[in-house]
Amino acid sequence: MLIGLSLLLAAQAAPPTVNQPLLATFQGGQLEIRGENLGDGGGSDFLVFRSGKHRQPVSSGDPMFVSWEPTRIVVDLPDDWPSGKVRVMTANGLSREIVVELYAYKWFDIPPTVGTNALPLSLDVDGHGRVWANQEFHLEFQLLDQAKGVVEGLEIPKPPGPGPFATTIFADRRTQTSSLGEDVLIDPLGRVWFTQGGGYLYSGVHPNHSRIVCLIPDAPGGPEYRVYNVPGDQNEVFGLAWDPQRQWIWFANGGFTSGAHLVGFDPEKIAWRNHFDFSTSLWHQVCTPGNPDDACYHLYPLPNPTAQPAHLHVADDGRVWYTAYWGRAIGRLDPDSGVFTDYPVPASISKALPSYVVGAGPWEIMAAPNGDIVFNEFFDATITRFDIDLADDPVSQQLDANGLNPAMTDRVMPEYDPVNEQMHSIAYDLDGRLWYTIHTANDLGFLGSIGYLTPDWRFLTRFPPLS
Repeated sequence: MLIGLSLLLAAQAAPPTVNQPLLATFQGGQLEIRGENLGDGGGSDFLVFRSGKHRQPVSSGDPMFVSWEPTRIVVDLPDDWPSGKVRVMTANGLSREIVVELYAYKWFDIPPTVGTNALPLSLDVDGHGRVWANQEFHLEFQLLDQAKGVVEGLEIPKPPGPGPFATTIFADRRTQTSSLGEDVLIDPLGRVWFTQGGGYLYSGVHPNHSRIVCLIPDAPGGPEYRVYNVPGDQNEVFGLAWDPQRQWIWFANGGFTSGAHLVGFDPEKIAWRNHFDFSTSLWHQVCTPGNPDDACYHLYPLPNPTAQPAHLHVADDGRVWYTAYWGRAIGRLDPDSGVFTDYPVPASISKALPSYVVGAGPWEIMAAPNGDIVFNEFFDATITRFDIDLADDPVSQQLDANGLNPAMTDRVMPEYDPVNEQMHSIAYDLDGRLWYTIHTANDLGFLGSIGYLTPDWRFLTRFPPLS
């Protein structure tokens, strides 16, 4: 009995400890602090905030506190509360100081398009600070000029509408709405590139050409579109990448009919047009890779024809990295030799139904500041780092006895709901933080959110849900 009492007294006398080295939320949002021995919200419990040289103790009795428990403190922050640092103070001492970063959202409404809302999927920012957005159904292309603060819908060249007797019974279906197509990028010349999937476009003998679209926003005669119709029937283009060595555009071309490919081309040598042409398969524009001077689409069939490549990254050595969304892997293509190397991804931890078919769903991919390869797993809400030094080591090209890839390090989003949450996008900021977006089941009560991974790869923040 005496031993139990002494242990209880020792626990009560322990100073507070906080589990998170960093907290991030938005101004006017909630701050949640987790740890041990945080007190019970009595008169001797305080949070001590510091911003620069200013220190401000706030008593647990302040109305800004939602709850105060020994392992969790929740506080509603005022709209004007600054970023800084915070400590928990109880009668037993002070916790270590932790960083608190507060951000403010600025919202820009996207005007609705005919027949659907915009559903933006990807963004890029040009040298003038203009934000370009690719949307799912491609009825328009979106531009946010931050100087004006208004989102503008730009019309994309569309195919003609269906004839008066068009019917789906005999596959004579044609719409002006495309599907999929995930990327947008700004090349070094300021041209805006995006993909336009052909999932709903069907007409004639050769259906469903996807397209690579180039917009020259500051052309002398006004904005100019250049549209590259992609060879192959029933294909789907997803990701884009700029190749600075070859001055090429690369794209990921999926399709269960025509097979999965990575395709590179010189946009100055390929004929472009603004109309849809379903009278030919366009396969005559494809060449056998080898001569970079050929005016053609350089097509590299993936070893796994159903892998569904999604997104791309061209490394400094000219090799092309990609995610195999259906292939449970990421891969690398050496365009000079035509050799593919696959790197398997461990089994999915998601409980969402598609993950049992697709797996973890590797999605977006890019380079870390040190050259490692970083990608997110769509269904597992996971960010994975691939050690570039192991890229040519056989150990990275197979899973080990524990079902893991020794070259891959995972970070799973905090408080991950494995049934209803997926990680869609990742992007680095100028300070080396890797931001991510979360989307959710399309049901009431589920809200998307954002967060970031710290540059040292140690800690994942998660912001409170978006409105």
